[in-house]
Amino acid sequence: MAKLSDVGERQAIQVLAKIFDRGHPIGLGHDCGVVDWGEDYLVITTDVVNPRTHIPPGTTPQQVGWYVTAVNLSDIAAAGARPLGFVAALSLPPATDVEYLKGLGQGMEECAREFGIAILGGDTKEADQVSIAGTAVGRVRKDRILLRKGARPGDLVVVTGDLGRAGFAYRQLETAQLRSEALNMLLRPYPRILEGGFFSDSGMVTSCMDISDGLGATLAQMASMTGLSYQVDWEALPLHRPVGTLPPAQARETALYSGGDYELLATVKPEGVETLLARYQDMRRGDRHRLTLIGKVGPPGPNVLVSAAGKEPLLGKGWEHFRPSHVS
Repeated sequence: MAKLSDVGERQAIQVLAKIFDRGHPIGLGHDCGVVDWGEDYLVITTDVVNPRTHIPPGTTPQQVGWYVTAVNLSDIAAAGARPLGFVAALSLPPATDVEYLKGLGQGMEECAREFGIAILGGDTKEADQVSIAGTAVGRVRKDRILLRKGARPGDLVVVTGDLGRAGFAYRQLETAQLRSEALNMLLRPYPRILEGGFFSDSGMVTSCMDISDGLGATLAQMASMTGLSYQVDWEALPLHRPVGTLPPAQARETALYSGGDYELLATVKPEGVETLLARYQDMRRGDRHRLTLIGKVGPPGPNVLVSAAGKEPLLGKGWEHFRPSHVS
């Protein structure tokens, strides 16, 4: 009998999708589920954080609180939706310090305030270890929702911010004097709510997904929804600056296959990309908020990485729960 460690998270989701799929408005397998809400969709997403997969030693409760809120809002952003609120279910050991609980709440509240929403409530339960399930709710016009599918051959691929930031931070955790800074980089991702709304409003973006598991894994998941191929130009990728100081093989692994960046990857109608890039400049707030053209969508086939050395497969590997991997 197969174990979850044999099939991995994405095949596990497929098993559940076959049970749950009963004609949902947009189908299963996107960043958010939806409920019909008049002219809009009410979009809902949930994510769980626990020490084994997300909370390295030394993490503060404030960082955990921000993180569990931010990763859920990132999915709201990927749908092009406006966030409405957040709830959390906290499973905590009885020996947990009350100060830890306060810090956790303060981190959640800080992130919620940053994006103009409130913590609406949730649940607390006793458990053997810390586990926090967050749920975010948002709203978007039905004709403007962004999904993982929708791209067509010839569309162009863009990405917000920079790549490899979280993967580089993970590498720095082993260096004691850099650990505090690295933890902050890992656990304070900034959801691209403004950018997702911009993509939705533009009418030029055909699909979108947040990069939680690495660029290669993200494009593989999008390809599985569309049946198309995605070609990425290595030289065009907006790398987090310190990634360029790594040996070439490590730099490539970090930029392409490390999870945790939570940038938005989107496909754009070719006739609209210049206008989109030009309009985006009005929102630009430094390198972390840039928008970069990195590739294009092709016909059915494998995803491809193009570099000065030629073409090679862009693998679908990256962070995946139930398989051996590192904290992302």
